[in-house]
Amino acid sequence: MNLPVLGEYWANHHRTMNSPHWTPHLYTQELAVTVPKPVHVRKGIFSELHSKVSEAGIPVTATHFDQQQEMLWMGNYTGHVKSFLGPTMAHYSSFQVHATDAIRHIQSLETGVLFLSECNLRCYTRGGLVMFDYRMEKGADMHSLLMTDNMLLMGGLQNYVVEIDMNTLQETQKFTVEAPGVTLMRQTNHFFVFGHPSGKVTLRDLRTFRTQKFDAFPGGLSDFDVHGNLLAVSGFSSRGLNERFLMVYDLRMMRAATPLWVHVDPFFVRFLPTYTSRLAIISQTGECQFCEPTGLANMADIFHVNTNGHCLTSFEVSSSKQALAFGDSGGCVRLWSDTRDVMFNVYSREPCVVDAQPQLAWNHNLQPCSPIPTAQATPSSRWAPGMDPEIPQTIETVGFNSYVENPSACPCNQVPANKEGSPVYYNHIPESPTESDEEPLLHIVPEKYRKVTIKYSKRGREDFDFKHYNRTLFAGLEPQIPNAYCNCMIQVLYFLEPVRCLVQNHLCHKEFCLACELGFLFHMLDLSQGDPCQASNFLRALRNVPEAKEMGLILSNYEETTGTVKLGRLIQRWNHFILYQLFQETQEQEDPRAYRTTRSR
Repeated sequence: MNLPVLGEYWANHHRTMNSPHWTPHLYTQELAVTVPKPVHVRKGIFSELHSKVSEAGIPVTATHFDQQQEMLWMGNYTGHVKSFLGPTMAHYSSFQVHATDAIRHIQSLETGVLFLSECNLRCYTRGGLVMFDYRMEKGADMHSLLMTDNMLLMGGLQNYVVEIDMNTLQETQKFTVEAPGVTLMRQTNHFFVFGHPSGKVTLRDLRTFRTQKFDAFPGGLSDFDVHGNLLAVSGFSSRGLNERFLMVYDLRMMRAATPLWVHVDPFFVRFLPTYTSRLAIISQTGECQFCEPTGLANMADIFHVNTNGHCLTSFEVSSSKQALAFGDSGGCVRLWSDTRDVMFNVYSREPCVVDAQPQLAWNHNLQPCSPIPTAQATPSSRWAPGMDPEIPQTIETVGFNSYVENPSACPCNQVPANKEGSPVYYNHIPESPTESDEEPLLHIVPEKYRKVTIKYSKRGREDFDFKHYNRTLFAGLEPQIPNAYCNCMIQVLYFLEPVRCLVQNHLCHKEFCLACELGFLFHMLDLSQGDPCQASNFLRALRNVPEAKEMGLILSNYEETTGTVKLGRLIQRWNHFILYQLFQETQEQEDPRAYRTTRSR
């Protein structure tokens, strides 16, 4: 039965979605609609497995089977998307992609999912975190995506198709197409196939870029699909009504075959190439028919999708051809299959499902934060800044080689990370947090980690409020003394219990024993109750060790004030030296009376 109303807003459904028939409302009566229970599935016959109501009264505008995981995605008219896991359609994620625009196309990737709206292309992780947001040109009206290797094609109601490199997210080229544009795109081994709202289908050869056009329907195009050498097209008559036949084209001969007459009003067309190249023909009222593209349609192959009076607005087939997804104008998504143990993909990756975590005691000071799940990080490349325009002017060529003087103070194998292109030095730390005006690089060091200058008064250290900077019982080490760069590693050794117990139980008669001085310093840290300590005796013993001077561990005043020393390499040498020195000193045989634990009364 032909419905005149459906023919009036078919173009708006596939293009602008601005028809008053599609204005979203939340009807309270629809909230009480009960979803039909799953029927018994007989193998080889499609029937409904499960259905979910995403948002009652808001049309589902796009459905997509994830090509990497066993997921079903849906997007609605208000820009909201949801994902469901497996044949049971368990809820996986739900998030808002766009505030106002409808979701028009969904495409899954290895690391995320692409969502296309009218003027935006956004990529999200499957959990709902934004990966990138690509904005179109002003006036763009996009409708479809086509993924080809690392390139992405986007088409809409404009006279061009945009090609984007997914590695750089840059536009590489534009293909000029016939107005009013492209709303559907498919790909075969030899052609790009573009569907135009005017009712034409264009084939563009992948090697020669030659085009071939078919005038399928005078009233417009509703859907098409391509498989092997066959192209099936459904559309409308000049009066805007569904034609009850499909145009079938042979891509080897580039000519039309015998039209396929069907018993439903075709609005969606998909190939289901399992054993044969059969077609699934869907009407907006929920009537579905399976038939061969070169044979006659059989009335026995018709089944009906219970839409509760709503119109079907989206249709998708899984890559395994075992599952069908229907979305309607009432906000419901239905999953159909011809087998109970349905698989969306032949090879799928297990989804990242976070199990229930134990309750964390937030009032516990030593509670680890590692049980808290975090988002999966994706490595991304940092692009090098452009070449300085002064460099090409100073190039000197000798034979086949060109030379240029390094204009910056950075080494030749380093690139500055700031946007201005000037080198950034991290060795320089301001003297006090009050020098923000004089020190332009103060913002590099976070406020809590900036160096604080202790100002002594007549009463010495008693007037300085150390508790203002350290409210814990863990003691710090004062950095105002020479060679205080090793304070960080002293703190590391202090919190290594075997090392701390070893040096605190060592005592010898050597004048400059680092193990003894480190044991005394650790004992001071145990008794300080949060007050800072000085490592003066330990550093004095370090300066008197000949091996420390030979390894360059003793810095001069000039090296400390200018910050020209590479602290990373220096602290590595210091760590290697101190561990070897502690091993040598604690292995020496001394008088038993020299050890604190063996003293007798």
